[in-house]
Amino acid sequence: MKNNGRIIAITGPSGSGKNTIANLLCEKFNAIIPRHCTTRSPRKDDAENFYRYISHEEFKMCLDNNLFLLASGDSLIVSKENGNFYGILYEDCEKAFLNSDVIIIFVSYKDINRLKELQESGTNIDIVNLTFSNIELGIKNRLENNPERDHSLKDIQRRIISAKEDNLKYGLEVKESSICTVYTDLLNIEEAFETICENLQSIKEYIK
Repeated sequence: MKNNGRIIAITGPSGSGKNTIANLLCEKFNAIIPRHCTTRSPRKDDAENFYRYISHEEFKMCLDNNLFLLASGDSLIVSKENGNFYGILYEDCEKAFLNSDVIIIFVSYKDINRLKELQESGTNIDIVNLTFSNIELGIKNRLENNPERDHSLKDIQRRIISAKEDNLKYGLEVKESSICTVYTDLLNIEEAFETICENLQSIKEYIK
């Protein structure tokens, strides 16, 4: 993969503004979002051509052959019974780097150890942590009664439980490893974006 390319890794719970911030960063830094992989079914709010929808068997094959830059899911064992899994292929990152020096990826808190491994190996990765001051209220307010999303109340509750568990287990490490943590329920999108850019622009490679 491109040695002098830079990766912005955006993490945070459902509804924290990852897609909106990523699109703004793409405009400002001429960045590209590579395709991501998932074993889950398509949702109506999925961006067109963002995901490769693959089977659990395909996901496991890619994992076994070390084809993912990073990958994680609801379990350490990849199977349909164990939930959904997400990953980003090296191949898709390399394709994105053909057209930009900066790519943006979406990661979960579970990916933090892999992100740190990549940083330690010399990969240029900056982690941006978008979160809520109150995770339960934040997710509820962003996902309930949102016509652009098709999450059931059961699914929203599952996401809240998962986000709180991940925050308890990985939250401190994510904050310590991020260039900034932005509470998007306390700032409007312009303020959040400005805060992120202030931290990114301290890195000379980003400045046009």
